[in-house]
Amino acid sequence: MEKICNVLVARPSAPDLILDLLVADRGMLTAQAICRAGALMGIGETTIRVGLTRLASEGKIARSERGSYVLDRTGAPLARAVDGWYQRGSQTIPWRQDWLAVHDTDVPRADKTAWRRHGLALSLRGFAALQPGLHIRPDNLKGGLAVERDQLGGLGLSARAMVFRLSDLDDASQAAARKLWNVRLLTAEYQRLQSGLQRSEKRLRTAPLEVAIRESLLLGRAVIAHLIRDPLLPAELMSPAPRAALLALMRRYQDQARKLWHEWLDQPW
Repeated sequence: MEKICNVLVARPSAPDLILDLLVADRGMLTAQAICRAGALMGIGETTIRVGLTRLASEGKIARSERGSYVLDRTGAPLARAVDGWYQRGSQTIPWRQDWLAVHDTDVPRADKTAWRRHGLALSLRGFAALQPGLHIRPDNLKGGLAVERDQLGGLGLSARAMVFRLSDLDDASQAAARKLWNVRLLTAEYQRLQSGLQRSEKRLRTAPLEVAIRESLLLGRAVIAHLIRDPLLPAELMSPAPRAALLALMRRYQDQARKLWHEWLDQPW
């Protein structure tokens, strides 16, 4: 881990870096360009090429023209979730005080990989545990229950789990449900990331190009990771203003970083 503009960031693995690059570029990149970025991050060419092959076999990226790759936006749900970070602010609808719920006491824990995927699906979709085996989130996402079932299943939720709508909670349970998310911590994290992006924006204007590229890649992935894990709570539980401000700033930051990235790629090796 290292600190960039008061934000702790981790150096990505080869597959993560490849996905980050394709998400940030929003276009097609050659294997040569990806390997060049890998070298900048201290990742060897062989490791990058193994990562390309693995991601292609998993349906997360697609090979288009000879030696070029693009994010497969019809493929793996997790890759689509990362790619859709910039739309996070438009995925909610007014909340009617109902909840979406997942009951998973019958889900076997013996397969650790499957159990981790199950937990990741719940986390990425903003669910929190109301009781052991009962996870809920506000029913305020576009598409409602049907779409949520598809999203959870695609992300790895166990087929043994029950997904349903939960209504008419008693007053005590409703009050407990509304307190499941640490809104103060979420808000503080948004403000910290926004401050980090603002500092980095200024640094990118004067830093050496390779330094600016590396910083923008590391910081950008940290911010996107936070955005895709945001539970998208309704305004009744958390003000949407911090999320909207960070989204707007991150879009601007990515535009600036993309220009620097292409400027760097255009330079001779």
